[in-house]
Amino acid sequence: MFDEEVIAILDETDQLADMIQASETYEQYATAKAKLENDATAQRLYQDFLKSKMKFDEVQRFGRYHPDYQEIMLKTRRQKRAYEMHHTVIQYKQKETDLQALIDEVVLTIVSSVSEHIKVDVGVPFFKSDAGCGCNSGHECGCNINK
Repeated sequence: MFDEEVIAILDETDQLADMIQASETYEQYATAKAKLENDATAQRLYQDFLKSKMKFDEVQRFGRYHPDYQEIMLKTRRQKRAYEMHHTVIQYKQKETDLQALIDEVVLTIVSSVSEHIKVDVGVPFFKSDAGCGCNSGHECGCNINK
């Protein structure tokens, strides 16, 4: 059941989302995404990878016993790497990671202002705070965030 407090919080959440979308980090992400979508070479590499992945998925049912398993597996890996190493894809993934870091930082700020005992999965296993503690367990692990 929604009361006025919950509706007010949701309105402020919308304002926060608007602020994130107005940020330079988001603008850089949107620009990189548009470049990726308009890069014919990157799109061709991605389609080639998807076709190869479909073949690999078919072969995967039989595993190593399929006569083309090794060849198709290596081809799929090469095509995935070719796509991921394309400069437009690299730039997009970097901007995507930057945006995710901003969102993670906002979430952690909100959560820590509510309670230091709430655990948050920020989605990045090597996430670290500025103090060098990335456990985010509210010091339950014995770390000292104020080092």
